[in-house]
Amino acid sequence: MVEPIIDDHGLAQLLKVPDRTLNALLERTDLPRFMLDGRPRFLTASVLAWLAKFEGGHELLPQQAEPVVVTPQVPTPKPPAAERPRFVASHAGEVAWLQADALDALVSGAADSGRNLDRLKLRDALLELNDQLLPILSRLSSGRLHPHHDEKLRTSPWRLEVGVDSRIAAIDIAWGAGEHAPPEFADRPHLEVELAGTTLTLRLDAHGRPYAPPIDAELMLALEAEGFELTPDAQPAKGAAVGSMTKVYELPTPSPTIDTVTSVLERDLARLVPLWTRLV
Repeated sequence: MVEPIIDDHGLAQLLKVPDRTLNALLERTDLPRFMLDGRPRFLTASVLAWLAKFEGGHELLPQQAEPVVVTPQVPTPKPPAAERPRFVASHAGEVAWLQADALDALVSGAADSGRNLDRLKLRDALLELNDQLLPILSRLSSGRLHPHHDEKLRTSPWRLEVGVDSRIAAIDIAWGAGEHAPPEFADRPHLEVELAGTTLTLRLDAHGRPYAPPIDAELMLALEAEGFELTPDAQPAKGAAVGSMTKVYELPTPSPTIDTVTSVLERDLARLVPLWTRLV
């Protein structure tokens, strides 16, 4: 008997398809779903009703035609780089989101295993930011963007082992689509926030995929005017003229409140998430 509410594994069994086909179906169609604890769930009745629209031999996943790549002409010369934006510092009586000594663990303590506790505080701060941003990301992406399903892998590494010659100068958290993703969604387009000693960076990584429709010159200028840095793709043969879009904020002392950071990033995400949808 099929349960009224199923997860992705139950959906694969219902449709009798392998995980690869299921992932493609979830990424390329509007099959009804909802998010619970960062993972998709499905109402069996809604899925069956949606499938009924395709009776008569219609293919749910038709062969995708290769997108027509139009390489935009970047206007020259570029406008002068704008001054790096800065968050408003927290005021007396407000709770700062980050602690200065913890941030220093990414600077003077970047190679010090004795500063793991400070880096853990920064990881916890990023997880707190995830809780604030997830409803925004879910709304803007129709429930498709989510963090890594394994809480232990939701941020980049923060812990240094004693005696190991390595450094941690930044910690980031990423959001992407689809199940069974590697840490940081490193194999697909994703959004990420990176925390360093004096900066917070928001980035859209195209992962070598072309935008459909492409990013034209007018949009490029508008993004740059808003403070985004557009980096060319490392493999232009794939047709992805823009590899990443990055906006870097200076962190004041004392740190801003988490509500301040959330409010500012919400405006940026309203710009970036629709562009992410052109990649998936």
